[in-house]
Amino acid sequence: MVQDSDTTSEATSDENAARAQMRSTLVAAFSNLSTAYNLVNINLSQVIIEEQYCSGDNCNASVATTSSACLAGAIFGQLTFGYIGDCLGRGPALRLTMVLSIAGALVSAFAVPFSPNNPTSVFVFLSVARFILGAGVGGVYPLAATVAAEGSDAESRGRSVALVFSMQGVGQLLVPIVGMALVYTFGTYDDRVGSHQHMPGITWRLILGLGALPGLLLMPFQSSSRSEPRSVASPEDATASFTPGLWQALRNRRYWRNIVGCAGGWFLFDITFYGNTLFSPTVLRDVFEVDGPVPVVGPTLQKNLCWQMTVLALIGLPGYYMSVWLMDRWGRKNIQLQGFAFMALLYGSLAIWMEEMEEYPVTLLFVYGLTYFFSNFGPNSTTFILPSESFPTEVRSTLNGFCAASGKLGAVVGSSMFKPIIGAMGTSFVFLCCAACAAIGIVITVFCVDDRRGHDVMGDGDVALTDARMDPGIEACARQ
Repeated sequence: MVQDSDTTSEATSDENAARAQMRSTLVAAFSNLSTAYNLVNINLSQVIIEEQYCSGDNCNASVATTSSACLAGAIFGQLTFGYIGDCLGRGPALRLTMVLSIAGALVSAFAVPFSPNNPTSVFVFLSVARFILGAGVGGVYPLAATVAAEGSDAESRGRSVALVFSMQGVGQLLVPIVGMALVYTFGTYDDRVGSHQHMPGITWRLILGLGALPGLLLMPFQSSSRSEPRSVASPEDATASFTPGLWQALRNRRYWRNIVGCAGGWFLFDITFYGNTLFSPTVLRDVFEVDGPVPVVGPTLQKNLCWQMTVLALIGLPGYYMSVWLMDRWGRKNIQLQGFAFMALLYGSLAIWMEEMEEYPVTLLFVYGLTYFFSNFGPNSTTFILPSESFPTEVRSTLNGFCAASGKLGAVVGSSMFKPIIGAMGTSFVFLCCAACAAIGIVITVFCVDDRRGHDVMGDGDVALTDARMDPGIEACARQ
């Protein structure tokens, strides 16, 4: 009877652990959906805000600052919450990111000009709010990946983490769909759009404010993972359980090659991805040869920004699920290599033959959309996974955050330079720069990325253990 009781107790414990991990993985997945929606929704909102406060596309510098503010906040959040995740545990840190995401999204929805005489000061308000939002969504990157990786077995880890990340594709698709629904319901300030004009000012506020909804729905759920803080039984154990700070981890030469592979590849990729994603309205305007901003909604594909963004998202979305299907079969390194290779080929083709393809707008949009497909079926998925299995447990979330922050630094470079380069050199030159970034990404992947399929990330599979003698003045926190 005692043996049966013990067996039943163990089965119940395993079942509870499985449920807890499923819950935390779902929280991580929907956190990624919220992250993507909140990062991309400014694309649509800024067009309506410009119509309201700038009478069209007349405040480029302010728009660029607002778009970059969220990325700057994301860098801060990734560096900060990566370390918090190693100190306090992944679950509590992930809940903190939700609070910031909710606050940033809601405050963005209530943005107003600081002065009636300077209506464009609304962008200053938005920049502050979206920096707060960025800190929240940025923290999701290292924490969600780590939660998913540490809660999966070695054989299915790639598929599980890629599935969590694929929710970003759903979030990106929701932006134009929600935007169209709101524009047709409340209107816009664009006189070229034949929609009702009775409440146009509320449209962009709802687009931004709805970014708080996923976080509000997730708050009641408790997130946990297999790597929550360990208890410390003795002073000797306490010394061993200290968490190295970011600087101490970066000084450890055993991590350098993996850092170059993970952070360098992510930096190069995000230059191309966010440069195109955040300024897709500008790129699409050039692609379709439209004078002035592309209308948010309109009668044709050429003059309907929401439909254009929907088509791009739909072309790119299957790429996520190709990654989910093949991540544990082909391996992270091979998928990243083929993704960068096709991106270089497609961007190079756009740079060389864009003028010829402009005569066939649908074909041009499809080729441009394929860059998103191979981004998602390539480095957009693998760069999210690689840091979660390339570093040991005690610094995994910290260095994951550093790699993600390197990616967002690349996003800042891309988002801040794309619009001026398009204005000075044209869209073809931007595509040439994207092809060059992808080519360099191939080189980094070949020499600095390991394929760790089948390795356990919760102990024996750690690529290296933190050197306790790394620095006697180590800045750390004890696990409670």
